[in-house]
Amino acid sequence: MGRPIGEAGLILVKEFEGCRLKAYKPVSTEKYWTIGWGHYGPDVKEGQTITQAEADALLVKDCQRFADAVDDPRNCPLTAQLNANQRDALISFTFNCGAGNLRTLCSDRTLRQIRDAMALYTKAGGASLPGLIRRRAAEQKLWDAPVKEDSMDISKLTDADILQLVDRIQDVMGRRSVNGALASELEEAKTLGITDGTRPGALCTRAQAAVMTLRSTKK
Repeated sequence: MGRPIGEAGLILVKEFEGCRLKAYKPVSTEKYWTIGWGHYGPDVKEGQTITQAEADALLVKDCQRFADAVDDPRNCPLTAQLNANQRDALISFTFNCGAGNLRTLCSDRTLRQIRDAMALYTKAGGASLPGLIRRRAAEQKLWDAPVKEDSMDISKLTDADILQLVDRIQDVMGRRSVNGALASELEEAKTLGITDGTRPGALCTRAQAAVMTLRSTKK
């Protein structure tokens, strides 16, 4: 499973798709029917109904499919340069317009040109629709929104990144001094050779704890 849509993108999709538990056609000329949170395709039949849980499950599945499309360089050659909000904006666009239009939108365009060209996709059945105009504007607004740097996307971290992060946390903790009640015991343990006393505030592994315990029993 690929990287899921972000929270901002999911909110945008829900806002414009709405949720209807009975199959419908937003535009009479549409080839297929729509149901749930904008789920559209040959699997939706006229008169079909689903539960809210089924609608929510379809939304997760659809969002992932369109997120994977945006993450594919064959559809979006500049996908690696997208920040989180730009990616979410394109996922919403693809949810609404399809992967084919995503490829056309991103072909031979810079990021700025992709953002501006989104406004061209406001027609259905040959006529511009107010709802599509508002949606493209909302996607452009999300595209332009600064990304909060105080949050970390754990899904992007490699194993090496995680180990480095743990080491940094351990280092910060290790540099903390122990309180007065433990200082004398630490000094005594250093004298007995149980520990060298460095990084006194750090956690220890099971192996380190075992070694210190064994050393203490031999004193």
